[in-house]
Amino acid sequence: MPGEVVTGSGRLVVLMGGPPELPRLYRLADGHVDVSRVVVAFYGRHQRFEPTGETELIEGRRVPVFRFAYSTAIAE
Repeated sequence: MPGEVVTGSGRLVVLMGGPPELPRLYRLADGHVDVSRVVVAFYGRHQRFEPTGETELIEGRRVPVFRFAYSTAIAE
């Protein structure tokens, strides 16, 4: 993604849908092994994404694409 910088060492994924303020290119936490879904804590809610089975070419690497499924409140 031109102009988008994502730092860290976790696995990259592409997020489609969800809140417009979420970055499209997202880095999972180190050790994240469950690729059946991605959950992102965002402004007091868990944004849940499911795999599409598609990939995108990002900087020479194939990155899995996840589509927004639903959102739930974070329990206190």
